[in-house]
Amino acid sequence: MRVPLPLLASGPRDLPREAAHYLCVVHRLEAGSAFVAFDAELGLEAFGKIVLVERTRVTCELEAPKPARGGTLGVTLLQATAKGDRIEQVVRGATALGVERIVLVVAERSVARPADLRRERLRAISLEASRQSGRGDVPPIDGPVPLGERLAALADWTGLKLCLAPQATVPLAEHLDGSTPGSPAVILVGPEGGLTDAELGAARESGFLAAGLGPLTLRTELAAIAALGCFAGRMAAG
Repeated sequence: MRVPLPLLASGPRDLPREAAHYLCVVHRLEAGSAFVAFDAELGLEAFGKIVLVERTRVTCELEAPKPARGGTLGVTLLQATAKGDRIEQVVRGATALGVERIVLVVAERSVARPADLRRERLRAISLEASRQSGRGDVPPIDGPVPLGERLAALADWTGLKLCLAPQATVPLAEHLDGSTPGSPAVILVGPEGGLTDAELGAARESGFLAAGLGPLTLRTELAAIAALGCFAGRMAAG
């Protein structure tokens, strides 16, 4: 059982109401039950034991904090903004798969605009995905920024840069064959209507390689998760 808890330190501690409710009401833990607390900001976790349960107070005893398992892919995701809950799905899945950073970019065909994105909710979704997946940190979520601005900033970066493109002749998995699992990489995923020819050209000029995910057309949120899944699968295979 895992619960987010800021400012971890060894010793006794009264749990904040939300954490106490999650452990003792939702999951019905009692005095003597063990759990794991994690501080997503500092990337720390600590084993804890509930020592007192009262109607308005839950006290625990925490062991010394230690480094938690964080994002392992080494991948920065450039995700074009999208409408509805699609960005929320991307943040949830990308966090669970171990993405290092998420940068929201505004492309020409982006339907959602910066004002439509609720940053606090995205962070809450990422934190919950960290809790469920056993991750001890949350990836930074940057932007939204214009796609062209981010591409220009990456022009001199020499790591692996991939751009999902339906017309790509080289599968994403093939691009990963010569890379070391966990090494830094950037992957660009376009909006619902796809990237324009001009945007694809700008990506090429910045050193991005076109990468395909097969013959079927995927929605933007599914494409992002499928791409990160390829990185995660390669990481698991060593």
